[in-house]
Amino acid sequence: MDRNYILNHIDDLTAQQLFDAINQGIITLEELRSSGNLDATKRKAIIALQRARDADDDNVWNNARDTEQGCRDYLTTYPSGRHVMEAQQQIDNFEQKRNQKNAERNRIVERVHRDPNSFTPGMLRQYLNDDIITTNDLLNAGIPNEIINCLDNIISPQLQLGQTPDFIPDGYTEVYFWGIPGSGKTCALAAVLSTANRMGYLEIAQGPGFDYMVRLKNIFSNPISVLPGRSPVDTTQYLPFALKKSNEKYSRSVSLIELSGEIFQCFHYKNAHIPLPSPQHEETFSSLIRFLNGGNRKIHFFFVDYDVDNKPDANGYTQADYLESASIFFNDKQNNLFSQTTDAIYIVLTKSDLMECEKSERVNQLHGHLQNNNFTSFVNSLRSRCNENSINGKRILGTPFALGKVYFQQMCEFDPETSRNIIDILMRRIAPKKQSILDVFNK
Repeated sequence: MDRNYILNHIDDLTAQQLFDAINQGIITLEELRSSGNLDATKRKAIIALQRARDADDDNVWNNARDTEQGCRDYLTTYPSGRHVMEAQQQIDNFEQKRNQKNAERNRIVERVHRDPNSFTPGMLRQYLNDDIITTNDLLNAGIPNEIINCLDNIISPQLQLGQTPDFIPDGYTEVYFWGIPGSGKTCALAAVLSTANRMGYLEIAQGPGFDYMVRLKNIFSNPISVLPGRSPVDTTQYLPFALKKSNEKYSRSVSLIELSGEIFQCFHYKNAHIPLPSPQHEETFSSLIRFLNGGNRKIHFFFVDYDVDNKPDANGYTQADYLESASIFFNDKQNNLFSQTTDAIYIVLTKSDLMECEKSERVNQLHGHLQNNNFTSFVNSLRSRCNENSINGKRILGTPFALGKVYFQQMCEFDPETSRNIIDILMRRIAPKKQSILDVFNK
């Protein structure tokens, strides 16, 4: 039925047939009127049908407009409908958003694959909730299913800090963990305690540091561990414990001092002849000097963060700046902190798994990294102290350290290998004694 046939048979066709022809685009109502053959009754019936169809058109569109499939279904049902242009525009918008979403998805997945620590768990949860990425995307990017399952249940360990003592008992080896805030010394300590506990070597002494040590050793008790956040108060912690193999009669007593990161700020202020900024800094610094001047044997571990490298902190100082401040302070003849009582000095390079070399090459690469990244003054200062006091055979020692694979800055697949290395150092460097530090505290 074409236009000429309709115009020649208006009287024979029903209002519904004429209305259908209008909707099919064969003819218009105005053309029917102009023919002079469309009576008023049919005209009114066609207008009524048109109004009813317009109402249905609007209703279908209102229900369809919010989804791409709805818009496509609308165009199928109403190819000449009132909202055809809107529907096509909406489809174009959906396609553009989908392309943008796919681009974002590809960007996120690529970054996760390249470096899982580019994102926090909160960011990943938001991407998953917004359907920007899927769990399959994370799996394909190399994220273990166990890590993905933990994203919705991350609770950072709460560490109850103990009080700094006025003195350290005589007769027991003091082990110092030095490092700027965030250098990894607390996580390293947790890893060492956890590993020693698994090996059956660890005995914790009672006292102010007891709860702190128990919480630390439990951090890496599960295959997937949640790392502790930065402590709101950075204070020096005294942690007495013993290390003993099952076949040994006597134990090695460790008076471990986890030094506040503020110590390096104190060195900076002292070098600049500027008063320390707070009573807490004064107490922290005084405690350190008091401990170091004691007569116990001492082992020092200086933690250097491979990942932080030389990025300035909020105060504009780099890790190298703080370590150089320490070296300048150590070089002052009045501050003979590494005297005849020091048995060993080690530099521990944390996050060493990020080094671009094979695991077997990390020890060799460690010294080159320190020399090539503005740590020369600090290293040379420690080397001079070793030479002056016949420490380490008059040479500087270094050991790489890594927790294992860290995901999204907070979760870790713990690997105890480098923790065992530090335990081995303590076992070799500290002699077992009949009297244990546990005899002092566990009364």
